[in-house]
Amino acid sequence: MSVQPPAGAAAKSPRRTGLIITFVILAVILLGLIAAVVVVALQNNALPVPPSSSPVTSAPATPSTSPTSTSTATPAVARCAVGQLSVTLGQPNGAAGSELVPILFTNTGSTPCELHGFPGVSFVGHGNGTQLGAAATEDTSSSIVQNTLQPGGVVQAPLKIVNAQLESNCTIVPADGLRVYPPHSFQAVFVKATGLSACSNTDVSLLTVKTVQPQ
Repeated sequence: MSVQPPAGAAAKSPRRTGLIITFVILAVILLGLIAAVVVVALQNNALPVPPSSSPVTSAPATPSTSPTSTSTATPAVARCAVGQLSVTLGQPNGAAGSELVPILFTNTGSTPCELHGFPGVSFVGHGNGTQLGAAATEDTSSSIVQNTLQPGGVVQAPLKIVNAQLESNCTIVPADGLRVYPPHSFQAVFVKATGLSACSNTDVSLLTVKTVQPQ
């Protein structure tokens, strides 16, 4: 006697089969998509990387367009030499017991020159350039200024002259003028002047000079 399967079993078998087939199809499709993505990714990675359009190591150095210091620097102005200077005395300005006389330095050359610092000044007399008394002392109350004299330019060094009669230890003698050394010069210029009284005593100075400054 044969046993018949239940009626429900025959109905469920085709449904399970359909579901299995559906899952298989979906799995195949999914695997196909994954395979396609992998292939595309491998192809992208295999593409050659284009060379840089401006490689740093091989690019030539760009020349600087800014001027160098030598092309922009102002050429150094030579120091004023005695041969290109005219030394004179300006208008005196009297004060109590002394007078202030500017020593004027004029550039008589054809090129600019530079002058700064203290001139050397002393009385001279006896008709032969003998120094009378001590040389001028330096008044350091004013700052030293760099002066560029264009041709015809003038600067001054104020000179204070004390009245010789006010000095007790003074043998008064008339002076023929002043011996002036321009700043940083070993050559002197004789500046003739009248009405100057000096002391013959070598330890007495009646002169005080300031640094060269604009007029």
